[in-house]
Amino acid sequence: MSVAIQILQQPVSIAEVQKLADEWYGSMIKGCVDIVRNKVALGGDYHMESCEMLVSDGSNHNYVWGFNIRFENSEKGELEFDSLVNIKPALGNKSRTLEDAGIIEKASKIIRDWIIFD
Repeated sequence: MSVAIQILQQPVSIAEVQKLADEWYGSMIKGCVDIVRNKVALGGDYHMESCEMLVSDGSNHNYVWGFNIRFENSEKGELEFDSLVNIKPALGNKSRTLEDAGIIEKASKIIRDWIIFD
């Protein structure tokens, strides 16, 4: 993987993601997931960068959710859904934290299809 924001084209290992994280924040990488088109974009200083990349690729902003993978406590990575991209009051999400269990489950599955956490 190169050091650029990218939409994943093939599954990657968590070790590859951790190397990419080292280029951005060291212990964390930001990304966005499109829960309709089953796409994941990684990298950037802000979630909006990977969100806009997905939207430019044809995604609808309403279905793109921001996430982080943190490596502080585990080299296997910890997935969290905390992002300004997730503030979507019209869709019922009024905070940075994704609150809908169904969306979290779907987004997590898509992310884990693209990123092999084992």
